[in-house]
Amino acid sequence: MFFRSPTIAVHVLRGILGIGFLYVALNYSSELGWWVLMPLAAALLFLGGCPMCWIVGLVDTVLRRKTGPSCVDGSCGPTTS
Repeated sequence: MFFRSPTIAVHVLRGILGIGFLYVALNYSSELGWWVLMPLAAALLFLGGCPMCWIVGLVDTVLRRKTGPSCVDGSCGPTTS
């Protein structure tokens, strides 16, 4: 899935960068003019689309870390413990 990250720390870092770029885009839009599209695009890239998409990715990252992959009898899938 595109939304999740390899680790929770990487995902939180993506969120901090995304919110930072979103802040710059919204706060300095009158001063940056059309250049505001660059931090806005960076925010969308780091957040994976929107802040809600980032939250879904965080939940997915946490759940994937909690369940982790396991291989039993030659078939790999999430554990159910």
